[in-house]
Amino acid sequence: MTVPSPSEIPEEALDLRVYEWVRERVIDGTFKPGERIRERTLAEELHVSRIPIREAFPRLESEGYIRTLHRRGAIVAEMTVQDVRELFEVRAALEVLAARLAADECARGASGERLMLRLAAAEDAVRDRDAARIASCTAELHDEILVLSNSRLLQNLMVPVRGRIRRLFHVVTQRDGVGLHREHRDLCSAIVNGQTELAAALALAHVEHSRYETMPIVQRLLRR
Repeated sequence: MTVPSPSEIPEEALDLRVYEWVRERVIDGTFKPGERIRERTLAEELHVSRIPIREAFPRLESEGYIRTLHRRGAIVAEMTVQDVRELFEVRAALEVLAARLAADECARGASGERLMLRLAAAEDAVRDRDAARIASCTAELHDEILVLSNSRLLQNLMVPVRGRIRRLFHVVTQRDGVGLHREHRDLCSAIVNGQTELAAALALAHVEHSRYETMPIVQRLLRR
């Protein structure tokens, strides 16, 4: 994802763009876990005042990208093994619900065209063996299922979860991309065909398979 420089956008939108700029650098690892994010340095680099930065920080913290510490300011939030365990427990509940609701919407006539476009983009990334693109496309595909669920409450509940999922996808890039895409293809097919129970079952199987593959990698990389 290419995020415009804050100098290229209207003043009233700076807080959103600063949020996106920092978020992407936390996700791709440019800003390392535990690294301090200084307002002055950020303001100088982005050519903005500290006001939009201070407005962006609460959202970044609520979504799990940064932490604000007394007398230290903002630091990049660390991701621990326990964090990932908890993330999979939440995913097993909420992503299954999202798939079920999305399939229900398609059964009632909603279009799954955008979801299939996301699936095609993920397939291209897998074919090119581009780990960063696979991570981004996978996150976007899951986001599209959430949009298709048409549940604002679920979408709001998933905001902090989605941020953590995107970070995890970029940390764990050694998984079987072909097998992952095969599961996504089956899941998306069930959703767009309105097969509610099948979609829910495939979503749960997908999360559990991902947990099985991911946790050993996370335990080796994070070691805490």
